[in-house]
This record gives sequence, C-alpha cells and structure tokens, in this order.
Amino acid sequence: MMDDGNADMSGLHVRSERRQLNFYKPSCSHPTNDAISKPCCVIYITKLIMDYRSVFAFRCYTSSMTQAIAFFNNKGGVGKTTLACNFAAHIANTGRSVVVVDCDPQANATQLLLDETVWSEIYEDMDSSMQRTVLRVLRHIRAGDSGIDGDVELHPSPRFNVHVLAGHPSLSNIEDRLSTSWSEFRSAELGGVRRSLWARSLVKCIDADVIIFDLGPSLGALNRSVLMGSTFFVTPVAADLFSLYALENIGAWIDVWSGSYESDRKRINATSSELEEYDIPASLPIIHGWAGYSVQQYVAKTNAGQIRQVQAYDRYRSEIPERAEGLHKFKASNANAVDLGMVPNMFSMVPLAQNAHSPINDLTTADGVRGAQVNQQKRYVDQLNEVFSKLQANLSL
Repeated sequence: MMDDGNADMSGLHVRSERRQLNFYKPSCSHPTNDAISKPCCVIYITKLIMDYRSVFAFRCYTSSMTQAIAFFNNKGGVGKTTLACNFAAHIANTGRSVVVVDCDPQANATQLLLDETVWSEIYEDMDSSMQRTVLRVLRHIRAGDSGIDGDVELHPSPRFNVHVLAGHPSLSNIEDRLSTSWSEFRSAELGGVRRSLWARSLVKCIDADVIIFDLGPSLGALNRSVLMGSTFFVTPVAADLFSLYALENIGAWIDVWSGSYESDRKRINATSSELEEYDIPASLPIIHGWAGYSVQQYVAKTNAGQIRQVQAYDRYRSEIPERAEGLHKFKASNANAVDLGMVPNMFSMVPLAQNAHSPINDLTTADGVRGAQVNQQKRYVDQLNEVFSKLQANLSL
C-alpha cells in the first residue's frame, strides 16, 4: 500500500492511501519464459480516510490489446513468408514482443526463423513434433473436443528477436475437422463455433504485443479459422495474372463467411453467458482489418541474352488496385494507403538469410555478404522499410 500523504478538504482532515492491483490474463506461454508477465489491467484503489467515513476511488488502466496480423494470399510465390518474418523483426526492433505462429503446412517460416539444430530436434520424431509445434494447440480439436491446448512451446529466434510457434506439415490434415466444425456452427452448435475460433483463443493465451500468423496459399477452413482470430490481414501479391485472380477471390471469399458468421451466431444454441464465457464475439475484428497489399518486384526474363518485353507485367501491376476493390470493404480504419509499395526481389540475399536465419537488414560479411551485395542489401533494406513504415501506420503500431 502506498501512502499518498495528507490533505485538507473543507476543514476535514483527510489522509489518502493508494493500493495497486495488477490483473494478468491467463498466460500459457510467455515469450521470455518469465514467471511474471505484464498486467492486462491495473486498478488503482485510492482510499480517502476522512473524519467519519472512508471513500474509495477506482481507476483502471488497461494495456493495449495484442495485435494479431495474418499474412495471407491464396497464391504462392509472392514473398509472403519473407515479408512476414522481416516485418516481425522490424516490429521487434521497436521494443515490442513478437511471436510468429507458422500456420503454413510447408513450415517455411519455421525453417527461416529457427536454426537447423533446433527444428531438426523438434521434428526428429512424431511424438516430439506433436508436442512442440502448433499441432499441440489443436490436439483437443483433432480429438473432437472444442477447446485448445494453450500450453505451447515458443522457440526463440535470436537474430530475428522474436519467438516462434513452429508449424507442421500435418496441419493440412486439420482442414476436414475445421470444415466440419464450420458446418456445425452453421447448424447452431456452440462447439462448432468454438473450434472455428481456436486462433482467437490462442491469441488470448500468448502474452505478446504482436502475433504474426504466416498462412499457406489456400482458401480453406484452416486459413478461415486463423483469419477469424486475427485483428488484421495483409495480402502480398505479385504483378502477374494469377495474383489478380487471387485478390478478387480473397475479397469474395471473406465476404461470404464473414457475413454468414454474424447471422449464424444469433442462432447458436447457447445462453448469452455461455457466449461471453467462451468469447464468441458478435462480429469479427477481421471485417475491418485489411491493412493493404504489397507487390513483389518482378524479374525481367531473358531469351538468348535478350530481355523480354515486360509490358504485360506493367499492365498487371496497374490493374492491381482495381482487382483489390473487393477488399476495400474490409479496410482497417487507419489504412489510408492500401498500396504498401514494392517489395524487392532480393535474389541471392534470400538464400543467405535462410542459411543464417537472419533478417535481411542484419546480414553481415560473416553470413556471406560480399562486394556489390553490400550496396544491394542497403537498397533492399530501404525498400523494405518504406513498405514496413506504411504498414505500421495502417496497423496503428
């Protein structure tokens, strides 16, 4: 208890005492593995002790909510994982705690962020990989139950300065279960919507300022469930014909299931207290969560030493804003510039980063950066920082 001293109020002798109470959200795993995490709510109780009575004043300060950001496109080869992991490092360097959750069955983010000795140990046998990856979160759901296992292991990525919930190739096997859960939710079953909202439960369980979800190229039930638990999403694209179709598909796809969510929730066979207990929101944050798109720089092709014409690529690039129109209804409130800019095609720098498990801006000569690559690296980092600066503004980070 803290004594705030004495005061004189209208002739009454007043002494005030203040007590601070910290409330912590259930933390299944803390990024720094500390026993104590930051409070999600701090209540100051001030007791004014007057001549005849005591008066209590309450003030509550809540910490900022965890921002869950999904990097997603239903087309592969657009630099999604590289962008997501380097953005995670960028945000971590601002002093925020960051966790990357690898929800792509290809587990590319896991392989980029973690040293080979770490992830080879994780995956050395099936039992180990089941317990030490995102599969553990879903083990109850895979067995038919509704809740998650929040006792997850987060692996440090020293050079990215983040922690990682490792992915697993068997994530693809959860698609059928989550698809069935969505159908059960649409049939008014409480268990179905609880399973569909597993990522939302996971976000509440992990104590971090920012959670980055790296998703695979799919419009399936797994990605839908992750987006249902996310605050924002980013769509990296390339200047090609199939990326244009992908942008249109994403907008139409989200529009269908986000719209049905709100109407289906009203029909769930559950009391209002049950909906509150299991944190079934009336609407999903993601419907106001599109933070924009980045465009991967195309590589001019050569034929017999001659550079091919690139007019088609320029045309595709110019069509991206129009094809992204369907996503504007989901635009985040602060997303003034949804075109985040061009992400450079970093050529040999990417394999160096993969081998060193390092963000692009942290690569050194010890990692193999040589000669002209030094200037190239600086140029790439400047371009990435321009994209990240716009994205940060759109995310209010």
